[in-house]
Amino acid sequence: MLHVFQKKSKSGKATPKADIEKTKTGKKHSTITQGSGNVFADMGVPEPEHALAKAKLAAEIAAAIEEDDLTQTEAAERLGTDQAKVSAIVRGRLDQFSTERLLQYAQMMGYDLEIRFSGRHQGTGHLRIGT
Repeated sequence: MLHVFQKKSKSGKATPKADIEKTKTGKKHSTITQGSGNVFADMGVPEPEHALAKAKLAAEIAAAIEEDDLTQTEAAERLGTDQAKVSAIVRGRLDQFSTERLLQYAQMMGYDLEIRFSGRHQGTGHLRIGT
């Protein structure tokens, strides 16, 4: 059973009706869709392989920061950047970073990186970041 109440503000004004969410009762039906393995492709993000690569790089950088028990300020000093950029990486806000910059940061955190070419296809090749 679901109960919806109107909460009154401290000044005694009622919540506007437009702000009250109404919910239907009854059975819920869920649909499950198999993912592609790349959440960015599933969400329709442009260049999903690049978005996934950047996310994986950021996750590794964040893991190294945590493993080394660094504050964001200490990590920023190691990376030659400012704390706000480290915060953006740790929070996954990667729009301001190129893949190349994240690769450089990963190296600065002590990772050995290897870029390998495998096979050649008709059309565009694929980008993968793995550990």
